[in-house]
Amino acid sequence: MKKNSCFRRILVAIIAASMVMAYTSCASSDSNSSSADNNSENILSSSSEQASDEQTSQEQISDDVETVDYNGKNFTVLLRDEAEHYREITADELTGEIINDAIYGRTQRVEERFNINIDTVLVSEGDLNNTFQNAVTAGDNSFHMAMQHMIYTATLAANNITLNWYDVPNINFDKPWWTSSTEALTVNDRMYVAVSDLCLNTFEMSWCLVFNKQMLENYKLDDPYQMVRDGTWTLDAYYNLVKGISQDINGDSVMDENDQYGLNSYGAPWLASIGNYWWACGETISKFDENGKPYFAMDNERTYIIFDKLYQLLCEDDIAYWDKTEGKDLIFWKGQSLFASMMIRDVEVNRDKDLQYGLVPYPKYDEAQEKYYSLVDGHSSVMCLPVTLSEEDAAFTGAMVEVLSAETYNSVMPAYYETAMQIKFAQDETFPEMLDLIRQGRVFNFGYVYDTAINRDIIVNLITSKSTALASKLASAEKITNKYYEKIIELYSEE
Repeated sequence: MKKNSCFRRILVAIIAASMVMAYTSCASSDSNSSSADNNSENILSSSSEQASDEQTSQEQISDDVETVDYNGKNFTVLLRDEAEHYREITADELTGEIINDAIYGRTQRVEERFNINIDTVLVSEGDLNNTFQNAVTAGDNSFHMAMQHMIYTATLAANNITLNWYDVPNINFDKPWWTSSTEALTVNDRMYVAVSDLCLNTFEMSWCLVFNKQMLENYKLDDPYQMVRDGTWTLDAYYNLVKGISQDINGDSVMDENDQYGLNSYGAPWLASIGNYWWACGETISKFDENGKPYFAMDNERTYIIFDKLYQLLCEDDIAYWDKTEGKDLIFWKGQSLFASMMIRDVEVNRDKDLQYGLVPYPKYDEAQEKYYSLVDGHSSVMCLPVTLSEEDAAFTGAMVEVLSAETYNSVMPAYYETAMQIKFAQDETFPEMLDLIRQGRVFNFGYVYDTAINRDIIVNLITSKSTALASKLASAEKITNKYYEKIIELYSEE
């Protein structure tokens, strides 16, 4: 018992330290968050009736949860005190904006059906873990569930204070509102972190590419939309579009923010925009062996091939311009690059820009790859449950999460990309099609959540420093990582 306790303290310290490092490269910038917050409630200006009329293309699927009268019971959620996270749970009033009103309607339907009240405990991002842990330690039962920062969850699991989702009644992980994270984050039939469509910003914080339609036409380049549909949208095809576009527009012999580029890439702290090229090629930090145990999976031939392509794309010939404004003022929006990388939410925020543009997923490795993949940024929300939930409250929480997730799938998601995107800031009728590909290709990975300090930014750091020392980095990481995973597995094996 002492051995496990000692190890747990060491592991918690390691994970806590890694979170500080992870914070610099996942989506955690206050300045960007405030920009998104200010705009997230203003996505659309249209009636809720219009949203309801147009949300017809997706099949409505029952949650299969028994309707129970809970006599005014509160369902309380711990979450970050930012608008983009608050709206994942509720909306305070009807405003005439489609997304807001879809969320408001979802909340009202669930509250009325079960005679409950949806309540929140709002804390700063930096206080999430302490608030969760202190509540469990005190046994105060002040919330039923936490909408947690993805990269912060490992510490909670290591402290043995989160409930295994497979022990929660009323949850059906076979339903379509549960994401691929269910398989990706399960070890030994245990899962301490869960993601459903209720975690709305796992969609909003998925990475995509946008392209300048006029520039594409001027250079007489192939249509990215058609390549996506034909399955030919690959890393090589992408490179062939962006190479040769860069120009020293002002003729001062210095390539800077005043010139033209093939690609406008996010810089610090949003460096997942770089790593996503690797993830989009179907690669992951960890995979599972035949016994369902995670192992380090980065050191393979394909990773080296992808890295060489990324180095050529992002480090050579001035193809890429690295943004220095934390995404607030990309030169793409000024018509100075053919492509730009960004999250879905950035498209929302910049919906008023006077530029004709299209949106596509990141390219595949080759045409044989079956799907288009997109990394979900580590700043997005995941769900955790306090281990102190009583059996009665666990059943209640499971029912509420399942119903809210189903309602989000059935009403909020269609409002988002079939109605909202198309009506207000979509540039053409192809947006919903591309957004659906991105949503269906969202990537969650055990190594990304639990292995933030060792491997998450190996490729990113090499690219940003223009270093090619990939082999030595991977070789030194493999032994450390697999030993670390053994310790993590112990947490998933304790009785």
